[in-house]
Formats: sequence, C-alpha cells, structure tokens
Amino acid sequence: MHYGKALSAVSLHGGYDCSIMKKRLTLLAIITFLIVFAAACTSNEGGDETVTDEPEYDIPEGFSCTIVRGDTSTQAVTDAAVELRRILIGAGIDVTITTDWVKRGEKIVKFDNEITVGKTNRPESESLYARLTEAMDDYLITFGNSDYIAATDESVMEAVRLFGGEYLRRISDGATEDKEMERKHVFERKLLLGGSEYFTATVETGTSAPENYAGDELRKYLKDIGIWDGDGARITVSVDKSLSRDGYEIKADDGVISIRGGNGRGVIYGVYGFLERYCGVRFFMPGIESLGEGDIAVTEDYSFTPIFEMRQSDWQCGNSSVDWCLKRGVNQREIPDSMGGHIKYGGFVHTMTSLAGVPGDEQPCFSDPEVLETVIGNVRAMLQADPNITIVSVSQNDNQNYCRCEKCAAIDKEEGSHMGSLLRFVNAVAEDIEKDYPDVIIDTLAYQHTRKAPKITKPRDNVCIRLCSIECCFSHPLDDPDCSVNRDFASDIKAWGEICDRIYVWDYVTCFSYYVPTFPNFGVLRQNMRFFAEHGVKGMYPEGNYNSPKSGEFGELRCYLLSKLMWDPMMSEEEYYGHMDEFLKAYYGEGWQGIRKYIDWTTEHAAGRDMNIWNPPFSTIPYADYLSMEETFDGYWDEAERLAGDRLDDVKRSRLQWRCIKLMLHPDTALAKDFLTELTERGIYWCEWHPEPESFFLDESPAQWR
Repeated sequence: MHYGKALSAVSLHGGYDCSIMKKRLTLLAIITFLIVFAAACTSNEGGDETVTDEPEYDIPEGFSCTIVRGDTSTQAVTDAAVELRRILIGAGIDVTITTDWVKRGEKIVKFDNEITVGKTNRPESESLYARLTEAMDDYLITFGNSDYIAATDESVMEAVRLFGGEYLRRISDGATEDKEMERKHVFERKLLLGGSEYFTATVETGTSAPENYAGDELRKYLKDIGIWDGDGARITVSVDKSLSRDGYEIKADDGVISIRGGNGRGVIYGVYGFLERYCGVRFFMPGIESLGEGDIAVTEDYSFTPIFEMRQSDWQCGNSSVDWCLKRGVNQREIPDSMGGHIKYGGFVHTMTSLAGVPGDEQPCFSDPEVLETVIGNVRAMLQADPNITIVSVSQNDNQNYCRCEKCAAIDKEEGSHMGSLLRFVNAVAEDIEKDYPDVIIDTLAYQHTRKAPKITKPRDNVCIRLCSIECCFSHPLDDPDCSVNRDFASDIKAWGEICDRIYVWDYVTCFSYYVPTFPNFGVLRQNMRFFAEHGVKGMYPEGNYNSPKSGEFGELRCYLLSKLMWDPMMSEEEYYGHMDEFLKAYYGEGWQGIRKYIDWTTEHAAGRDMNIWNPPFSTIPYADYLSMEETFDGYWDEAERLAGDRLDDVKRSRLQWRCIKLMLHPDTALAKDFLTELTERGIYWCEWHPEPESFFLDESPAQWR
C-alpha cells in the first residue's frame, strides 16, 4: 500500500509592492530562525542525544546464536541468512552462520540457540516445509526450544526480517512460550481445468532425458507464474512416437493435462507450446521473457506439427543461446541430445573444396568419374566418423566458374540448366550411400547458375534441393507478378516443386553491404514465408547478419519474428503485427510506439520500390523523404529513450541505424568518429566482409564507406 503526503503550495502573483514583500519575507525568515534555535536548545538540555525510531533491546551480555542453512540452499536463502545475521549483530548478539552438512552416518547435533533458515536436514525443518506446501503459505515461522524459518524463495527475505524483530523482542523480554507466525499465499493466477480451479499441479514425466528436461522446464515456469508444485491438477509429459517428429499434442480431461511429443524435441516444444498458448508466456530474447497474466484456462485440446522440418537462425543475439533456440523451435543449431538434439549437417555449404579438393574459386568437373569417386569416399568417411550427421552438403563452391568441358556442356544443354551436370553428380552420391545410410539426406544448392530446375533429371528421394533467393527483390513479395526478378524466382520454385519432394530455401533478410542502416523489409517477411510454405518448402534458412555479435538495427526483432514465422508460416497479418508489438514493448520499454511508427514509415516508403541485399539506403527510400522526416524521427527516438527505463541501452543501440542515416543526410567528422567508436565498442559489424569500414573519410557520407 502506498501513502501520499498532501503538500500545499502558495503562489505569489503580481499586485503587491515589491519592497513590502521583501520586508515581510525578511521578518518571516528571522522568526523561523528563532523558533528553530529555541527548539534546538530545548532538545539539548539533557546533553547530546540522537532521536531514532529504532527500538532498544535488552540483550543479555554474551548472548550468542547460530544460524543454520541447508548445504545446498538457494541464493535467496543464503542472502536471507546473511541479512538475519546483520539484524542480530546490530542488536549486540554474537552470530555465526553455518550449514547443516554432516558426514554420512554422523549424528546431527544442534547448536545452542539454533535458528534454521530455509530447508535443512533437521526433522522439524522438513516437517515445517511439508506444512508450508500443504497450507500453501509464503512462510511459516516458529519460536520455542528451537527457532525455524520456512519460506518460499520469493518471501524468505521478508520472513527473516519479521523473524529478526520478533526474536529480539523475545530475547529482551525473556519470553519462552511457543509461537508461530505465518502468511497465507495469495494466488494471483489459477489453473482452470474441467470446471475445477487449481492452485497447484503435479508434473509427471517419462524416463528419457528430454522428457525430464521438459518436465523441469514446466515446473520452473509454473512456479514463476504462481502455480505451485503439489497435489492438484496432474500434468503428464511424454514422448509418443506415433506423432510426427517435432510435433506435439495437448489434451485435457478429468483434471489431467497430457503433453505428448513425437520425439525428444517435440515433447519439449509441447511444454513451451502449452506455456505460450495457455499461459501467455513469451520468449523474446535470451533473458527477456514475459509470463503472461490472468487465469490459465485449458478448455480445448490442441495439436501442432511444424510445416518446416528444418528451421535455422543465425542472428547471434538469439542463436548464441541454446536455451533460446529450443524455446523458439530453431533445430539446426548445436542442441544437446538431453535437450532433444538437432538436425546436424555434414559440411554446411560450398563443400567442393573439402569433398573434391578444388580451390574455393573453382568448380570441379561433375562428369569426371574420378571426382565422383573422391567425393563419395569423403562423404562416407564423414558419416563413419560422425553417426549423428543427418544431412550432408554436396554443393557447389561460391563462384560461377562452372566446368565448360565437352561432357558437362552437353549435359547442361540437354537439361536446359547448369544444374543438369551437378544434379546427376549429386544423385550418384546419394545412390551410393542410401543403402548403408537410409536416413541421411544429400543436400545441394540451386544457386545462381544452378537455380533453374533441369528438364530431364529429377532429384532422388534422399536428395534435398536448397534453393537460394539471392537475386531477388525484398521490398516486393516474392509472389508479386509485377516484380520481374521475383517473378522469375517464383517460376523456378514452382518448377522445382513439380520434381522434388524436399526443398529447403536459403533466404536473405538483411543488407549485406550495410548492416547498420535501416533495412525496411518487415512488410514482406510474413508474405514470403507463407509463399514458401504454400510451395512445398520443408526447410528454412533466412540468412541475416550472421557474423556480427550485435545488431545496430532491428536484428533482434527480425530474429524473433523469423523464428515465429518459421514455426507458423501461415499466421495472419494481425498475428504477425501482434507479435511485433509484444516484442517492441518488452524489448524497448514504454516508448516503443514511436519505434513502431518508425518501422511502419520506412516499411511503407520502401514498398513498391526495388530493394536487393546490397543497395545503399537512399536507393530504396530517397534522401529527400528521410530529410523531410528528420525532426519527427528524432522525436520518436528521444521519446523512446526517455521512457525506456532499464531497456535504455537497447534503445540507444537500435537508434544507431537512424544516427547512421542522419550522417548520410549531414556528414560530420566528429559525429562520424563517435559513431564508429560506438560500433566497435558494442561489437557491431559494418558489413558482411569486415567489422568496420576499411576505406572511408569521416567527412563523407557513410554511404561512401567501404
């Protein structure tokens, strides 16, 4: 409860004679001084005394006590024990803190004047905690022959402070009677299931490591939400291999909630799906989550199978955290088997250097049987060395120096695409290994000169085509028939879909020449992801600024939204922008609305113009358009900073994109120097090829920096 003091204010307005007013104020000051002086003299008649609200206690001379906490107590309990010692020492008591540890088989011997804080090996302490859980209390405190404090981590600090005051009064008064103090827990949320209300729940799991991990995560979040562990609702968490891989099912019946997943990842996804769908939990970025609010009503069953079997993220803000990847359904990153494991590539891309032994700026001859034999041997060696590999990349190097020998040229002409010779080669590798490794997929790129599907050859069943959108426009949706480059790509993906059942897409979602200035592609992310899903794509890799430790633009927002879209590419526009708003508020604080307006303006002004992944900012949104909004955008970012609270640093970091554009509008040597220094200090890369510009003049526009 908050109490306020009413203050009266006197305002002096015109109409008075100034000299009279000055005399009155001087007289008032003299009178005030005399009153204060007289009061001070009166208070000191008995000598120097300090007025204090602290009570005085009559503690027996030499009185001491021992505070005991559990040997494995939580940090909250440890901190509370230290606080209790501070309180008691302040009153003149000699206090020792120790733990309850004893050697195996050794008898537990209590200390004189022992006080236990938290759960210990004392039977009375264990009994008190059982009562705490059963009665659903925040704390239970007992005074008597021995003194015990049982409390939840959230209330243990308050409990020891309450205990300390009462303990000192009892010692001072010589009280010896037994006494208890307790506080009932006020549950702000409850679980509604089958017409019943529950404040506690028991989570039961299978025996595998992923099932146990899923159960532990559910218990942890339910506790944070306010649903205690104990008899009440039952929640079972288990793997059911009859369900699809990575899919899950949630059912509720007669006081029991069942969460089942098709594999280790699926059961963990089921727990996170339950928390998101029913409890309102959100996993925005590592360390930035929200628990939702209101009662948890499980009134309908729910099942989910992700459309994309492979989901990859490379924004370091999220991808560097295994925990975040698992919560957001990213499965092509290193995730331990105990947490469900991951899809593992053998060589990720451009593997002809390692498999065929050719330099990175060349391509091998795909019609040469010796090259084929070498590649097959290296693929087999890779699989024998690591049985966890499920996809092997047999893909062209990153150049267009394709083989022009007579055999390759004839194949490519016959197939109507340079993919002809590559795909026949990849099919031969896939055929060789399929009997010995029936669950392994051979992956190859349809990239630049190999993007077009061949006329004759079809990929084998164990071959994956990874189609790359590198030439596309990213201000028009990919299915926009009025955009010529996107129209060609849409034609290619449709052609591949007619001959291949496993298409993955390597998409591009940032500007690789300019990582920092605003890249206004938020208007097409949802439409493009839906387009991929509607055309049979089974795996997604939206490549962002993968090598920059931090983003000076909207990398975190894009990372989050893309993870949501890979999980549910068919979401509506309303859902998409709902996810955006939730993130902006959590990540930037109460001033997020201005940042949303900035995003909306840049998105709208980029729409309908061509924008590839190398364009400088003014090629998409003209200089004059930005200049006309300069004062408005300054206001948006100023307001965001003013209202950011503890999110201020992230607002300032994301504001770097606008600072960069302002330097393009008004080059300034001093501001440019400060800007580059901050990029370096924050670990923000300038572009894909180097962390900071290597050729630049500070008095030039950053658009000229290279």
